Amino acid sequence: MGRPIGTRNPDYEAKRAALADAALARLLADGGGTSLNELAVELGVSVPTLKHYFGDRAGLVAAALRRQSELARPYVEPIAAPSSRDLTTSLVGFLRALVRAWRPFGVGRVFTVGMVAGAYEAAVGPAYLDGVLEPTLQAVERRLQAHARARALRIGPDDAAGLRAAALALLSPVVLALIHQDALGGSSCRSLDVEAFVDTHVAGFVRGWGRPVRTPRRTPLPRGRKALAKKS
Repeated sequence: MGRPIGTRNPDYEAKRAALADAALARLLADGGGTSLNELAVELGVSVPTLKHYFGDRAGLVAAALRRQSELARPYVEPIAAPSSRDLTTSLVGFLRALVRAWRPFGVGRVFTVGMVAGAYEAAVGPAYLDGVLEPTLQAVERRLQAHARARALRIGPDDAAGLRAAALALLSPVVLALIHQDALGGSSCRSLDVEAFVDTHVAGFVRGWGRPVRTPRRTPLPRGRKALAKKS
């Protein structure tokens, strides 16, 4: 007896996930321009099989990008935990780690390929946000929220709009600098030491968003002790 119409194989989700992961690897390798026919050949399946699981190419790309939120969770979650109570040390450490992972670990490819695909395909844009950009941004917000609880920021830990604005202000310039240097080839025409840029950027961020550190006021000595202090 066959399966009732509309039911799926028990391993449907596992096969779909495996195809999505393999497709993303291929898309990242060629910059995202692979057609559905080419992807089918590369993955060793038929075009009807891909359409069965994803509907069309946009559906396949969207599924592959959404998978990143699950696959990258072990690497994204630590972003939310400050590495130091000191605001500057914490933020420089996080952004330098992003810079060092951008090319060697394929972070830049996922960001840029997903961004390009999402900008031109309506079905892919939300998937890029859900799978890549928002998990990163929200982790940065939680890191900043921890610093806000410690009164290191001018905004409060419950100021959702302020934390979002601060996270965007912190992350965006560094991501833009990395795209400029790597994906767009800026390193060959206007080279930038991105790690040095991180130091400069964080210094400005802390001046604008950080709460000034107050040095404790010294209690003035009584007059008699002042005289003794001068003599000694």
